Amino acid sequence: MAIDNDNIRGDNTLEDFTLESILAEYKGSAYIDGDKKTPPEILSEKADRIIMEANGDIESGSFESYEPTPVDDYVVVYDGNRKKRDRDTVAYTEIEPEPYMPEPVEELLPDPEPAPDHEPIFKMETQTVNEIEPEIDNSVESDDDTTFFESFQYSEIDVEEAIVEDVEKAIEQEMEYAEETRETVRKGLSIFGRKDAREDELDISDDPVLPEDPVFNEPSLKDASKIFAEACNSISLRGLTAFLITIIIAIFTFAFEAGTNLPFGLGQNHAAVSAFMMISLMVVMTLCVDIIIRGAKSLVRGGPNVESLILFSCAFSLVSGGFAIFRGDVGVLPYCVVSALSVSFAAFGERSHLRAITETLKTASGTSAPYGVFAGYNGNIDKSVLKKVHDRTNGFYNNLMNPDIAETAYRFAAPILLAAALSFAALTALVTGQGRYFLHILSAMLAAAAPFSALFAFALPFGLITKASRKSGAAIAGWGGADDICNTNGACVTDDDLFPPGTITPNGEKLFEDVTYEKALRYTASLIIASDSGLSRVFDDMLQKNGMSLIEVEDFAPYEGGVGALVHGERVMTGSAAFMNLLGIRVPEDVNLKNVVFTAVNDQLIAMFVMNYIPTKSVQSALISVLNWRIKLFFAVRDFNITPLMLEQKFKVPLEDVEYISVQNSYSISNRTAGTQEEDRIAAVLTREGFGPFAEVVTGSRRLKSTALVATIVSIVSAVAGILFMFGLSWSGAFESARPGNLVWFMLAMFAAVLVVCGYAKLRK
Repeated sequence: MAIDNDNIRGDNTLEDFTLESILAEYKGSAYIDGDKKTPPEILSEKADRIIMEANGDIESGSFESYEPTPVDDYVVVYDGNRKKRDRDTVAYTEIEPEPYMPEPVEELLPDPEPAPDHEPIFKMETQTVNEIEPEIDNSVESDDDTTFFESFQYSEIDVEEAIVEDVEKAIEQEMEYAEETRETVRKGLSIFGRKDAREDELDISDDPVLPEDPVFNEPSLKDASKIFAEACNSISLRGLTAFLITIIIAIFTFAFEAGTNLPFGLGQNHAAVSAFMMISLMVVMTLCVDIIIRGAKSLVRGGPNVESLILFSCAFSLVSGGFAIFRGDVGVLPYCVVSALSVSFAAFGERSHLRAITETLKTASGTSAPYGVFAGYNGNIDKSVLKKVHDRTNGFYNNLMNPDIAETAYRFAAPILLAAALSFAALTALVTGQGRYFLHILSAMLAAAAPFSALFAFALPFGLITKASRKSGAAIAGWGGADDICNTNGACVTDDDLFPPGTITPNGEKLFEDVTYEKALRYTASLIIASDSGLSRVFDDMLQKNGMSLIEVEDFAPYEGGVGALVHGERVMTGSAAFMNLLGIRVPEDVNLKNVVFTAVNDQLIAMFVMNYIPTKSVQSALISVLNWRIKLFFAVRDFNITPLMLEQKFKVPLEDVEYISVQNSYSISNRTAGTQEEDRIAAVLTREGFGPFAEVVTGSRRLKSTALVATIVSIVSAVAGILFMFGLSWSGAFESARPGNLVWFMLAMFAAVLVVCGYAKLRK
């Protein structure tokens, strides 16, 4: 087509309206309108229609006289009309017809509204068309369609270049917008403090431009163990020094209350002794300043915790002692000894916790091929099952860092204890008229509100169980891991758990029919190894010993009592004697032995392999320990020889809490290389094979959770009892009985009760 076109309708020829030029024009407008998948047949029909209208063969908007090329039945949309082809009449039926009304170029090629936060996706300027306004011969009458195509005709090359250029711009703008979207999602996920599952779907985890968030990437377990070991050594040294100073404060307190003259010129001078104890308390606070700082931070954030209780105890012991010295009151000593003991015991409790974490991390990083233990929901049996997955520790560290039960409980109890101490002190001072002793009474109640056992309630049983679990090659991820393990319906037990490698050995074989030993062994071994049962290692060793190789199997399928597959076009079935009888394959009575692997080819018995199962003492002890805790076991075994009767005979254990599941579910549950997602939290790590470490994790988690829960309750009750004890003495005005020494003995007795409860974690196995 010429750029300057003066043709009118009567002078048009088919050469003036070529298919290529019209298609180029239509494709350009169609792309802008979003119609990218218009069939070529429709484009061709569109071009023919426009040519016929331009030459006057048909009227503008009429379509009935035109016969389209026969194609399959479909409904198309163009020019505002919906057309449905009739397969029999080979014609189109108009649906909601509308006359075809061409639009001006400025409306046909609009600048769309820009998308949010980025440039317009498609922007085609009118300069891509002929910039020179064509002259129209008004002396000849023409319809709208003809006028449009005569007045504005594209150069085919210009239109294609314009389309390509605009498409490239649109792609660049979409890429920029997608990058902005990825950045927004990344920031949004970081608010929640964990990696959301949707992050994987958006593929933003490998973005090299964005900085790595430490929440998403756990540190190396070895590196983390070194950091916690250094922190443990630091608090050990500082805590020991603080405890020695606290012992001196305690000796001076008991000596002063007994009427003994103190050395260093203190004698029985109340002000001097109080000042000495206040200075000593400040030294203890300085040595354990990290505990004080954590208490202050929690208080500022609006969530006081156990460290905040210790901070208030120390602060008001100093304030009340200073106020007493300032007023010259000669009465009981400030409660500096109680506050100092709270700080010192808190330091030892923190040391115990850090030591347990260090030992846990060392155990978890002690092997290059660990097993991760996690609680996963299995839809097939509609239960949450604890299982092992090979070579997976991701999530173990974050689970280990979760707040423990004592920390969580004191976040709720601390505000209540502080409010109770303040209320009781104010009530006592106002009602009894002892307003000048308000600070002293408040100091006594706050000192009782910070029990010595607060940081031991979880740390001590966690340390004891960590030490015992490490001997078995197991590491529990703190309270988070123990809680995950205890909230499952039971534990998955597999072939290797019951009979570890080396406990199953071959004990002879026998061939039937006219078959070679090589065929019998290779057929049997190929199916057994495909099942990945506990017999796989045995038959793999037999193949290597005889210099044989595996055969590819097809259509492998597990059954109750055996497995089957196609080998070299033959149907091979391998299983127990009961399985063979179920298939209608007769097993000779004289060879119907226990623990035998039978193989049949095309319904003909060809061989039998006798196996010897050796029970171990460690597995027996582990089974007894788990069953004593009333933990349900899901036997997801693939070895068809392992039956309830066999286990009861081999290990001499009752099996009331053992649940056997179907073979199909057994294969899905016992898969240790799959079935876990990145968001699944690893609750424990095993560094050794066998059921012993797994049982230690299950029973240890039960002991840890139950012991820590009871110890935390006793600790909080001791704080409440201490406040009530001091409230009763202050209300009655018995300040002699409310002396710091008596409060120390009371709190030590409550601390001993918590230690007894924590020892339960070590005594019961």
